[in-house]
Amino acid sequence: MQANFDVLGQGYSVECADGDAKRLADLARTLELKLSGFSGDGDAMRRLVLMALSLLDEAQATGAALARARGEIERLTDMVVEAKLEAEQGAASQEPQAAGEDRGRVSALRRVAQGVA
Repeated sequence: MQANFDVLGQGYSVECADGDAKRLADLARTLELKLSGFSGDGDAMRRLVLMALSLLDEAQATGAALARARGEIERLTDMVVEAKLEAEQGAASQEPQAAGEDRGRVSALRRVAQGVA
């Protein structure tokens, strides 16, 4: 697929995967805002635009991965806190529970770790 977009009045056409054309157009709009005060010859501008698009894409992908990692850390932290609370309260039973009696993730994980589930 080919993405067509303009940056600073210059048209660009880039080969890309099917789902990437809209993303490239969005990145190009962001880049145009950042480059509005830049001037240079055509070839230099083309190289600058393509490199900048690549860097913007990488930065946004890294930000999304970081957000997913933070969510996973939060989920795992919740599980650790839940497990500590259960251990402190002595609520954890050593006997396996039936599958329908699962009350929480920690109990289910504990049975899996013990080889019961």
